Amino acid sequence: MLNLMKLELKKYKIGGNIRGGFIAIFLIMFFVIVLNYDRTEEVPFSGYDEVFVFINSLTSITFTIFASVLLAKYIIDEYKSGSITVLFMYPLERKKLLTAKIAVVFLFTFLFGIISPVVAFSGFYLYNQYAHFITSELEATLLLQQGIGILVNSAMVSCISLVSLYFGMRKHSVPATIVSAIIIGAILNSTSGNDFTLNSIIIIPATFAVIGILVAYLSIRNVENKDVV
Repeated sequence: MLNLMKLELKKYKIGGNIRGGFIAIFLIMFFVIVLNYDRTEEVPFSGYDEVFVFINSLTSITFTIFASVLLAKYIIDEYKSGSITVLFMYPLERKKLLTAKIAVVFLFTFLFGIISPVVAFSGFYLYNQYAHFITSELEATLLLQQGIGILVNSAMVSCISLVSLYFGMRKHSVPATIVSAIIIGAILNSTSGNDFTLNSIIIIPATFAVIGILVAYLSIRNVENKDVV
């Protein structure tokens, strides 16, 4: 399995995706900093906890969409072009091949789901030492709480991102894969007064995460006997 994953990484030149991921992270950090200079009505963040929430929301949306692009590239596009047929002719189990592709996307999303809030918040915190947007102290208990939250959120985002695979596989449509991810990310992370999001109700993202796992399982389950069309 690991060898198949390594082959997928080499085949699609994962380095470009990694660079794109870090560019997205620095754009998130830049946006959070710039937002503090737009004080037409009130201060955007009253404490570091609100900064964490905002960064986590941006991270969730960004890498849900990022994952859909990878799924479209690694799986949907190969079905659409027919190149997956050639791969299935190799003496390898189809399930293992498809599992390796999904695993690469899952791990990429999970790792960047952790790296993004850590790097973006660290950059904001260091800049804040000079700009003094937030004057309160950063407490260790908040860091511990948010650290656990980042791990949980990253795992759920990685699972939720697989939901778009269902829409893409229906007609082997790349646009459907990406658009569905945009819609899912927007629904879960759009704010509605007092920074409330559906993502803050744990049962909702957890349900989407379970659906994502089921979509991945169903995509793999019958691939040995299913014709590629």
